[in-house]
Amino acid sequence: MSAHCCEHESPAPGQIVNLGRYRRILWVALLANATMLLVELVAGVSSGSLSLMADAIDFAGDALNYGVSLAVLTSALAWRARAAVLKAFSMIGFGLYIVASALWAAWNGRVPDAPTMGVVAVLALLTNIGVAWLLYAYREGDANMRSVWLCTRNDAIGNVAVMLAALGVFGTGTAWPDLMVATLLASLALLGGFQVLRQARQELKVSASGKSAVKDADHAPEAEQEVPFEPHTFEQLRLAYDQWVDRDVAQAWHLLEAMHVAGQTRILPHARTHWLMLKLALRSRNMSEFNGQILRLLLVPLGHLFKRLPLGNSGRANISAFKPMRVSPELLATIRRYRLADSVS
Repeated sequence: MSAHCCEHESPAPGQIVNLGRYRRILWVALLANATMLLVELVAGVSSGSLSLMADAIDFAGDALNYGVSLAVLTSALAWRARAAVLKAFSMIGFGLYIVASALWAAWNGRVPDAPTMGVVAVLALLTNIGVAWLLYAYREGDANMRSVWLCTRNDAIGNVAVMLAALGVFGTGTAWPDLMVATLLASLALLGGFQVLRQARQELKVSASGKSAVKDADHAPEAEQEVPFEPHTFEQLRLAYDQWVDRDVAQAWHLLEAMHVAGQTRILPHARTHWLMLKLALRSRNMSEFNGQILRLLLVPLGHLFKRLPLGNSGRANISAFKPMRVSPELLATIRRYRLADSVS
């Protein structure tokens, strides 16, 4: 892998070809990686193979990467670049972990079971070849898409290396081939992580300069709008939702959006709203909304931990989870109506 493989022009979000297909591919990749995570964890522990355990941790990181990619797919360039920075650090952290584990295993490890290593490595290779084939057309996108491709490509290379390590362990009766492959996997993760980090930083600079130019030209106000949290108003909206959910799904969704706007600055009301959205999506058999709400539930604690809340966002899956918005007049009117009803009562 050349150090120059990240040097390319990043397309604008509107230039991503067939966005719907790319989203579906990411879901397939996420499920495949989550399944292989469980398989390799069990096989790695039972066989004593560090390289299988490393691959299992890599599958876990990739599943997280695909989930984050889905969440920021239609976001602005700055948000996608920030997500790529997070993923770059996860790749670098994985590499450092494997280096430390290999050093420990050189003195304390046992000889792994070669047949188990070989069989699981072949299964992992087939999984990653399938995902890499699906993602091949998107290997030259922005830093976020680039990191998805790099992770999948590195996995396939790593699987072949684990197969070779299994042959080496079988032939020599020692753990050294396994440790050598672990070092190789660490090198791939470190190199890929630094490549993605470099490009993400460049995209953040471009985004920052673009925002500065727009601000100087238009003096535009911030797009986000915060609605102060009032517990009783939030509860009134929830009670109204309970009354409408069996009568009018559209009105129920409207009330949930109002709850999201009114409660998103508090972690428990925020999570509760997305939980209700998840249940309503399942009840109405809206699978795209259901999948989007799963991701948003996972992002709620991270958003509050890092103080990255897209104020005014309605919380629905058809809107980026990272996009701040001005609250629509309809939602503001609903929130004010139930606030007034609460004050009268």
